Amino acid sequence: MTSRMGNMKPVLFVILLVTSTCLALTFSRNAQSSLFPAANLTNTSVPVDGVDPPHAVDISGKVIPESSTTQPDKPIILAKDSGDEKWGELKPEAAFDHTKHNTDVSHSIDGTTVNACVECHHTDQPSARKAEEYLKRFERKELLTAAQLEASKQPVKSCRACHFQPSSEETDEFPPKGVKYPKKTGRAPSGKLTNDVAYHINCLFCHDAAKKRDPKLKPLQECAECHIKF
Repeated sequence: MTSRMGNMKPVLFVILLVTSTCLALTFSRNAQSSLFPAANLTNTSVPVDGVDPPHAVDISGKVIPESSTTQPDKPIILAKDSGDEKWGELKPEAAFDHTKHNTDVSHSIDGTTVNACVECHHTDQPSARKAEEYLKRFERKELLTAAQLEASKQPVKSCRACHFQPSSEETDEFPPKGVKYPKKTGRAPSGKLTNDVAYHINCLFCHDAAKKRDPKLKPLQECAECHIKF
């Protein structure tokens, strides 16, 4: 019996050595993963969300800056860091294409004139346009257009310069207070104007208006038509 126990000691030692080595390798690998979370992404084309952008990226994964003197040359995924757990990361199919919306009349409200930049970038004008008296903030001496942007080199701020997500800490100025739109606009009161609310008001209002002028256009009927998860 003593002889058998003596023969088992080298075997037990080898087993313990192999086990401890495996545990050490596992711990090291887990520690490395926690230090470099980007390495754990299944879709490496889209960067990890940040606090001071990326609030949005284009479909190639390039971060959209907080302000810029050039228009994005690729469709962008808006509010990529939305605090809504229901959606999380969005696929490029949910992207907004600047070029289509400001050069193609089929993407405009009236179907005859292309959308003006200030349909969304509403602070980039000297004063409120007709029927938009509810707008309170203006930061440009001339109406923003592609030509005006090129000539002035005055950067255009992103939507998130004012419209933060619901989880952001509030200040006296941000997010902007709710808006009660004029009755003739057909828009319901906005409530707190976070980024989610601001985007939905603009996008849905324009799409609904375009559908009314052209019944052949496909209406937006479900959230998942835009919000497509990875």
